[in-house]
Amino acid sequence: MLQPRLLIVEDSVEIAEMLEVFFTGHNYEIVIAHDGQTAIEICLAKLPSLVLLDVGLPDIDGFNVCRQLRQTARARHLPVIFATKMDRKAERIEGLSLGADDFIAKPFDLEELLLRVKNAINRSARYSLMDPRTSLPGAEIVRQELARAAGMPQRRVLNFRVAHLEPFRDLYGSLAATDVLRATALLLNQLLTERGQADDFLGQVSDDTFVVICSAADAAAFTQQATAQFAAEAPHHYSFGQRDGDAIHATVAGGHPHTLPMLALVAETFSQ
Repeated sequence: MLQPRLLIVEDSVEIAEMLEVFFTGHNYEIVIAHDGQTAIEICLAKLPSLVLLDVGLPDIDGFNVCRQLRQTARARHLPVIFATKMDRKAERIEGLSLGADDFIAKPFDLEELLLRVKNAINRSARYSLMDPRTSLPGAEIVRQELARAAGMPQRRVLNFRVAHLEPFRDLYGSLAATDVLRATALLLNQLLTERGQADDFLGQVSDDTFVVICSAADAAAFTQQATAQFAAEAPHHYSFGQRDGDAIHATVAGGHPHTLPMLALVAETFSQ
């Protein structure tokens, strides 16, 4: 079963641990941040499916965290649920004006919170705002970012396709193929994080295709680094005994030996 990644931003260690135990028991992968700056860094590095964001934090408040996320191309799509100690109308209005998906008051009912989290994630997937496997922006957000980059000669759109994913899925199953997609998303995201450009964008437009929007000056180097790093990591997705250079020797249906091509990241560049 696909495991959504939930970022809990909560300054109280006790509350954070309680939420971690609860959501882990409901098949969520949990990442915790106790302050706002750490939350922003995790959002860019870990690609959470949703952010459960406390308003009162020790460094910057939750509203400023959300504001900074909404100003960053790779994080502006993330579903955000605000949590606060009191159900204040002014705070609800401010949070919703920043694009928050929901708002819940402390002390909250855990079953209600679980439903709100599930609904927000499902809503993003339903409207192609987020790919549920990788937590990357989906087709609709990609279209918006492509329109934003159109006519900007200093920007480049890079199309990365995971080649030979279908034979891999036939051999190892859907969960293993999802692991490949997640690993690819994290690889591309990490390379963008190392660049440190807030307007760089990463999305997933289809089952096996990712879109990166970055500066024209960096496009060639980024493409070379991404494809080379993927090639270095691709063999680790296969069973050791099946690997033979760039080919995979496997037994398919009926017990017949078959040679399959190895996964590869294929890049195309489009001028805007």
